[in-house]
Amino acid sequence: MKNVVEEERMRGINIAEVRDWAQEGADLALHYFNNVARRRKADHTWVTQADVEVEQLLRERITARYPDHGIMGEEQGVGAIDREFVWSLDPIDGTGAFVSGLPLWCVSIGLMRWGQPYLGVIYLPILSDCYWADAEGPAYRNDEEIHVLSAETIDGNDWIAVSSYAHRTFTISFPGKARSLSSVATDLCYVARGSALGALLGRANLWDIAAGVAILRAAGGEMRGLSGAELVMSDLLDGRKLPEPVIAAAPSMIDTLRGYIVPKVVGV
Repeated sequence: MKNVVEEERMRGINIAEVRDWAQEGADLALHYFNNVARRRKADHTWVTQADVEVEQLLRERITARYPDHGIMGEEQGVGAIDREFVWSLDPIDGTGAFVSGLPLWCVSIGLMRWGQPYLGVIYLPILSDCYWADAEGPAYRNDEEIHVLSAETIDGNDWIAVSSYAHRTFTISFPGKARSLSSVATDLCYVARGSALGALLGRANLWDIAAGVAILRAAGGEMRGLSGAELVMSDLLDGRKLPEPVIAAAPSMIDTLRGYIVPKVVGV
């Protein structure tokens, strides 16, 4: 029976190639950074020409290399998802940060296999940081192996990543700090690298989390709903959002962090 490495080689999936695509997309986005027009989408979130062009570039690279794979993305929506492999793209995760001139936005490329995260690449161009994990793991920041953090006690220097609207939707009693990085994918990277103790994510789409969950799991982390429910990633392939907010952390920390967070309203 072939092992995972042999199977991946046979299928021609090359993580170095995917990292090159992320770098190429980031270079394109940088041409627009601090000099970009923005407009509102139907859901009132921002979109820019950089979002549109980066996603188109990534779709072209994937289609040329893997024509039998499905692709879904934030700007062009859901394509064929009845495939073994489906790419999930967020050309600029953190568009709000991007248009505001803030540095923690990224290009996020995730690959799902049979509805489960298979590999992920997230590139933060302002910091020249590439987070990635392939089908075998482990997870890396550039060429350094990374792991999630677990703590028996929490002090004032520990921090969790939260959304920019967390103050409106949650009561948070976490004894450390809460920081908004303005990018779901970036939140997951900082948990995976052991910088943030955890992250509280809202009802994200698959393209927000596909790459990040692959990296997080390879770094020893996990995601669960704020209710404690398991995350069913395959349910998000059709474009629907997570059914509830989620916690990302080391498995031993998730229940602890859940205890510090209470939704202010039902269905946030």
